[in-house]
Amino acid sequence: MAEQHASMSLHLSVRERWLTTFLLGLGLITFAIDASNTQLILPQLMTSLRVEVYQIHWALTAPGIARTVVIAATGWLIGWCGPRTLYLLCIGSMTLGSLGSMLAWDWPSFIFFRVLAGVGGGMIPQISQAIFYQIFPPGQRGMALGFALMGWSIGPAFGPLMGGNLLEFASWRVVYGVTLPLSGVGLLLSWWKLPSLRRPARRRLDAYGLLTMSVAVTTLLLALSQGNREGWDSSLILTLFGIAGVAAVAFVAVELYHPEPLVELRLFRTVPFVMALIVLFLTTMTFRGSGPMVAILMQRLLAFTPLLVAWTQMAPNLLYGVAVLLVGRLSDRLPCSVLVLSGLFLYIAAFWSYAGMNEMTTFGIVMAFLTIRLIAEALIVSPNNLATLQALPEHHVYMATAVSGLLRSIANTMGTAVAAVVWDLRYNHRLLQHAEASPVDTVGFTTALGRLEQTLQWAGEHTTQIPTQALALMHDRLVAEAHTAAWQDYFLFNALLAILCLFPALPFWRRERYDDLAPSQAAAASVAASSNGAPVVETPRRDPATRTPPAGLRTGVTPRVEIPRQEA
Repeated sequence: MAEQHASMSLHLSVRERWLTTFLLGLGLITFAIDASNTQLILPQLMTSLRVEVYQIHWALTAPGIARTVVIAATGWLIGWCGPRTLYLLCIGSMTLGSLGSMLAWDWPSFIFFRVLAGVGGGMIPQISQAIFYQIFPPGQRGMALGFALMGWSIGPAFGPLMGGNLLEFASWRVVYGVTLPLSGVGLLLSWWKLPSLRRPARRRLDAYGLLTMSVAVTTLLLALSQGNREGWDSSLILTLFGIAGVAAVAFVAVELYHPEPLVELRLFRTVPFVMALIVLFLTTMTFRGSGPMVAILMQRLLAFTPLLVAWTQMAPNLLYGVAVLLVGRLSDRLPCSVLVLSGLFLYIAAFWSYAGMNEMTTFGIVMAFLTIRLIAEALIVSPNNLATLQALPEHHVYMATAVSGLLRSIANTMGTAVAAVVWDLRYNHRLLQHAEASPVDTVGFTTALGRLEQTLQWAGEHTTQIPTQALALMHDRLVAEAHTAAWQDYFLFNALLAILCLFPALPFWRRERYDDLAPSQAAAASVAASSNGAPVVETPRRDPATRTPPAGLRTGVTPRVEIPRQEA
């Protein structure tokens, strides 16, 4: 296995390795800025393109669905056209999508170009993560996966800040003009300087698997994104969940019996891989759900302006970028489970300690909370990504990144939906609780109401309107208290989700090695691959007279090794 690792990482020189890192990093930053800026311009879009409230969610939902659908096909696409060509197509699609979004003439054209940008941008993180893992030697792969997270540090740090300032005096179209030069330069430099990279064996397109997976993912994400708006018990949402369930069952059946499946479900027989994916799913759902919710908390509960919110998140995000690199380097020296568990305990402590936030919370306290939260995320994400890939042989790296990317995208959408539902349920519960605990005839309520009436009288309000105004102020106070209590409950909910992640993150799950195909299955796969023109074993080309048998043949053992072919 060590020889195979060397063959995958040493075919690039040191200069080519770091040049590749820079080019992929530029694409990751561009994608992160593009993904975070659309949320800023939703009110302007409604006015400019004459969009109703019930339609505006498609600006976020449509590209999100497109990203999720294409992520699962990343492994097949890389085998078909190679990592370099696919990356160029992705960044080119994102560039064209940004240009079209900036020049969109109506709502359908805007959605079309956002989907185009989502299709290209959605695969960039998965391609980059797989390439980083392969071009760096085993002792540097934790640091390399840290580079794959740098985009989510720089993008959210500067994207909303630049976009927020531009919206003060310019049209919403300028927001997409910010990413256009970055993606355009990244496309040209990648076409010119990105080296040719090894690619896995070409696979046949699993058309039925792609169809059933697309239906399942699309209907599931639609139900999750619209459930809070339409009602979770509405006929539309229940129908979408039903279609998603049937399509998911059909997808699993197709993938288990297809000789070259779109998603290799047999990878889930590996316990370390499954446990790492559970941690990935739960933490992604927690982190990505709490991120927008904390931004809403700062605006609604603490009355921060959008620009102040952007400034508040800038420093912690930059610190997160430094932390992922340091943690990535540590993951090359320490067991991944140690770092993941440390991050989970820090995350639990942060949300548990800051569950007492209220409207009197200061700017400094919010900054401290965001910093601790992002450091905890840095301790978890990069080592867990490394554990996910280390659980499988290297020739499965592209398939592993596609599977993890698919689950991450679903968890991202589910996290936002679950966060909104949890907060709404707790708010209604707290509002009812406050109303039942404060009847009109109680001494405390009557005393407080009387003091409010005295205050309004001293303020010079009209005598006939004082009782009505006092009741309105008391109602607002009760609503504000229920609002604050709901946020505190939501913080505790996130701490509990992190506690659930502790069990699959325990180190004893890492002891089991990957169980590859059984000999009979391997022989069948070899025959199938040979009939498709894709050889399973590829030996170095030498002169026939001097060719020596592989080491496995000299010892009487036939190894099953898939060495990726050089991309044309």
